[in-house]
Amino acid sequence: MYRIVREEDKLRGKVLYYIEMQTGWFRKHWTRELGISGIHGPVGAPTLDGAKFKLDIIKSGEHIVKEIVKL
Repeated sequence: MYRIVREEDKLRGKVLYYIEMQTGWFRKHWTRELGISGIHGPVGAPTLDGAKFKLDIIKSGEHIVKEIVKL
């Protein structure tokens, strides 16, 4: 199960929407580490529509992750 969480930074005047995934079997909790290969950290967008679009891609399983290799 997924959810979109709205976070507002009142000092900077910015709003971000993060995608969280429910984990755990008995004691359920939410995490922003979605377990997608090549993506470390939270996935989100500055608009709700953008976060919904990314969530649809994650649910479909058709996401493409490009790995950047630094030399």
